[in-house]
Amino acid sequence: MKNETSIELRNALHKWIFIPLFMGSIIGVVEAAFITFYDLIWGAVSPYLCFPYIFGVLPAGLLLSYLVMKFVGKSLPGSSTHVVLRRFHFEDGAGEARESLASPISSAITMGFGGSAGLEGPSLSIGGSIAYRLSRLLGVKGNEMRILFLAGAGAALGAVLKAPLTGILFAIEVPYTQDIEHNVFLPAIPMGVVAYGVYVAIVGQTPIFTQIQGITFPSPFEMGFSVLEGLFLGGIALAFIYVYKYMQKIAVNGKRRDYAAVVVAGLVLAAIGCAMPMSLGIGYGTISASMLSNGLWTYGAAFILMLVLAKIITTSVTLNEGGSGGLFIPSIFIGAVASVGLIKVLGLPFSPILVAASAAAMVAATNKTLLAAVAFVAETMSPYAIIPALLAGATAYLLTSNKGLYENQLQFSPARTHVALMRISEKAKQRAELTLSEIMRPARFRLTPDDTVSHAISLFSLSGDTALPVVKPTSEYVGRIELETLLASKATSVADLIIRDRPLFEDESASAAVRRILGSGKGIVFVVDKDRKLKGVIRTADLIRHYSKALYAENGEHGQNPG
Repeated sequence: MKNETSIELRNALHKWIFIPLFMGSIIGVVEAAFITFYDLIWGAVSPYLCFPYIFGVLPAGLLLSYLVMKFVGKSLPGSSTHVVLRRFHFEDGAGEARESLASPISSAITMGFGGSAGLEGPSLSIGGSIAYRLSRLLGVKGNEMRILFLAGAGAALGAVLKAPLTGILFAIEVPYTQDIEHNVFLPAIPMGVVAYGVYVAIVGQTPIFTQIQGITFPSPFEMGFSVLEGLFLGGIALAFIYVYKYMQKIAVNGKRRDYAAVVVAGLVLAAIGCAMPMSLGIGYGTISASMLSNGLWTYGAAFILMLVLAKIITTSVTLNEGGSGGLFIPSIFIGAVASVGLIKVLGLPFSPILVAASAAAMVAATNKTLLAAVAFVAETMSPYAIIPALLAGATAYLLTSNKGLYENQLQFSPARTHVALMRISEKAKQRAELTLSEIMRPARFRLTPDDTVSHAISLFSLSGDTALPVVKPTSEYVGRIELETLLASKATSVADLIIRDRPLFEDESASAAVRRILGSGKGIVFVVDKDRKLKGVIRTADLIRHYSKALYAENGEHGQNPG
């Protein structure tokens, strides 16, 4: 027994301490090389980001970035975080080596030529790719490889932002809007600390922003006003999300594949850049200026608020029309600048603490990473901003609900059977989908609001399900009753336990049921007709069966063995 415990401890140290330490050191070196590459491009190109050269520089940079991704990466440009989330959820961290190489090159070109994006996106891709490939070399498999992939992504993020705790928390939070990937926490700590240490040893320890000076603790007014800021920033975040998603929709419809469209997008960026030069590039300098009373504060309120709009547009155009990069730093920029504008409009005294709180609020609302946002302002701006950042961030986070910038961000961490459903539906989604009426099974067991709890328990014992539908005598769907709720309640009537959810309609596609199951975390959905009368039930197993048949047919067409 003692020997078995010793072996388990040795294996745990190997997987979650020694391997992460090794990976972190490699990530730190590669991340420093990436930043050096970006700095070289920016240093050579930035003097020409002025009229009239800007109308040649920006289209050229956007087109070059697009070509790198298309011909080297064999993939589309855009937010690198989207790709990292896709690889984490659907591929256990796997990805083509050419895409992993092309993404940071394309991103460095995008931002080096003045495109609006953040260095953290390609850094996530670099860290995750290194962790995945080293995991394969070291014999790591399955879910452990997936965990190390995400820890590596967080380590690289913490390094490039010079905020290791932010990177760790971001990796844990970003996969889901209302959940965390807690298994990543242990390997992310040694990996993140070492990556940060190696990185700053090479590039230097200078913070990326000007630190807030002369502040000891936020005033009661600042803490109270941060809630109002959260409401304001929540609205700005919704606008940012809407514009970004709208541009993304245009790109998906095919315009991103057109060279002419990429050049036109570059010309649009150049035109905006001529009017609002601060809306281009990464924006570290503008973020620092927003925290100084002799910086952005000296501009008029109208200009400051127009800068917010310009940054939203330039970021959305850059990342959806040929460029690559991240969305974390643009969110910081928009939040910080919008706060300065709000304070100016209301005629209040300048407060760098409120600016920091707003930066955190925007990240929390758009990236759905509240703890990482608060940690970031504490590490890079001021630890005294923590409480206002929590208040503003939580408010903005709640206001935006489940809406966010990342398309591959799930609502909850799915159960293992739901992971299988998620991945098989993604693989088979190119096939023509059946409607729910063709997949559903009859709902043999149903309750009415007048039924007793004891009758409900008897039906649960027969059905084996964890939820049953509740209908009126006319068969019109009322809601569901869930077994765990019933067992925890002292109610005697089904009417007191009804959860009034929205059913799916029988003419909807199978993918609608997949989205409902993954979004709710429940393994069963109920289907109704156009009059909301209960028609059937769909379980996770029914959907897996449907998609397995689609994959079998597809493999059969190519003469492959589906097993």
